[in-house]
Amino acid sequence: MGASGAQLLLAALALVACLAEGARAAHVLVVFPVGSGSHRNLGQAIARGLHARGHRVTVVSPFPRQQPLQNWTDVAIPNTIHFFGQTSGFLELGSSNNFKKFKMMNDYGISSCEVYLQDENVKRLMNSNEKFDVMIIEIFFCECFLTLSHRLKVPIIQFNTFWPGAWTGDIVGSPSPYAYVPDTFLAYTDHMTFFERLHNAVFGLYCKLIREMYLLPKMEDLVRRHVNDPTMPTLSELDRSTSMLLTNSHVSLQYPRPLAPALVEVGGMHVNPPKKLPKDLQEYLDGAKDGAIYFSLGSNLRSADLPNETRSAIVNAFSKLKQRILWKWEAETFPGKPDNLKLGKWLPQSDILAHKNIRLFITHGGFLSTLETVYHGVPVIGIPVFSDQDLNMLQAESKGYGIRLRLNNITSETFYWAITEILNNPRYQTKAKDLSRLYHDRPRTPMEELVYWTEYVARHKGASHMRSAAVDLSWYQLCLLDVIIFMLTIVTVVASLIVIILRVVLRFLFSSTPKNIAENGIKKNLKKKQ
Repeated sequence: MGASGAQLLLAALALVACLAEGARAAHVLVVFPVGSGSHRNLGQAIARGLHARGHRVTVVSPFPRQQPLQNWTDVAIPNTIHFFGQTSGFLELGSSNNFKKFKMMNDYGISSCEVYLQDENVKRLMNSNEKFDVMIIEIFFCECFLTLSHRLKVPIIQFNTFWPGAWTGDIVGSPSPYAYVPDTFLAYTDHMTFFERLHNAVFGLYCKLIREMYLLPKMEDLVRRHVNDPTMPTLSELDRSTSMLLTNSHVSLQYPRPLAPALVEVGGMHVNPPKKLPKDLQEYLDGAKDGAIYFSLGSNLRSADLPNETRSAIVNAFSKLKQRILWKWEAETFPGKPDNLKLGKWLPQSDILAHKNIRLFITHGGFLSTLETVYHGVPVIGIPVFSDQDLNMLQAESKGYGIRLRLNNITSETFYWAITEILNNPRYQTKAKDLSRLYHDRPRTPMEELVYWTEYVARHKGASHMRSAAVDLSWYQLCLLDVIIFMLTIVTVVASLIVIILRVVLRFLFSSTPKNIAENGIKKNLKKKQ
């Protein structure tokens, strides 16, 4: 065969491979309704990863693409993030207790679903004849979208945006033992004291009860009111029909815990290899001969909303440093800006953390930021405010690559101490690099893992063979309370019978003692004399 013949054969083989790949392409419905920047990043990363693999995607989100793309359809929905903490800003959420925060999140979901179910784009999707192979839906108190599974006859993959709590694992019957698995909202380690275990169990049960007895019933009412379908299963039934739970976590960052086969960790799938920085940032960081510090409070919290005394304390500490500092700052002005500080309303965080001169990341402790800092092996100072941020930064402390500060008691002295402690003590950098190696040491990248399991569920029309029987058990059966009560009842009955028998025996023995016999004899003799 000549060279031209060989080339034709190779081209034909490539064409066959492409056709075969196209034949395996699925139509994936990606539902990420939360109007937050971090949630948008995750939803878009999932959609892009599947699209790059050759799949067709339809994305339900408040953030539609600005430019059309082949095999990519956007279903734009209203952004309801304003329902989250309507009476206060995100910074004030840090002062609320965890029970109140969880209730607020449920209220956010109920208010949001009231809006979503009346949206014309959602109605059209509900009533469409579109064929989907699998649906990936974000878990964030918007279970009303589970109705799409029934309406469109599509298996469900749920996606958890952070470390799964006990109520999240219940979706696929994955256990979360309260004895050593702290809840996502509680800043405890996996070695808890008695009272921490008590608090962990009480809060975990509270979350389950709020979801089962408050959130789902209220959403059920909304669905019945806005979706005319008498054959619709309950939201609880749809929830329990979930084929798989993908969770944005990884054992290198959190504490070890048992995982059911249908719960798969894909933490960090949104992080891409670093891209070239904009020219001004590249030059600024390249010129940082003493190193650089990156400071950002994420997409929901605004540095510009910090109390004046807190901002002044931070600026005073920064002004004493020889390192250059990049700060994500959202306002137009910054009074008293020191010379070593550069501001930006938006900064490419992951690409910045990849720069060789970055020596410290000061963060709010959101889980996406935590994943990015571990990906790049950068030590952190955490200033957690709400949700899982406190636990994330506690884990950074316990694993040795970070220091946790409290927003309400930051002073210039404490902030400067934390910075210099990390910059001057090499153990933080060493721990960060060690943890990064653990994070990267896995058989597939997080995105490859996500794509594989999505294709797996689509291929098998669900994954019922991986479904745990725990999903079908009630909470008291799962905790073996009925068995424990039965055993206690048996023990109580047996113990009671033993006590009764002993009392009878003792009474008989007592009535037959020598003293009683003698007394009875004396009484008989007296009667004879009389």
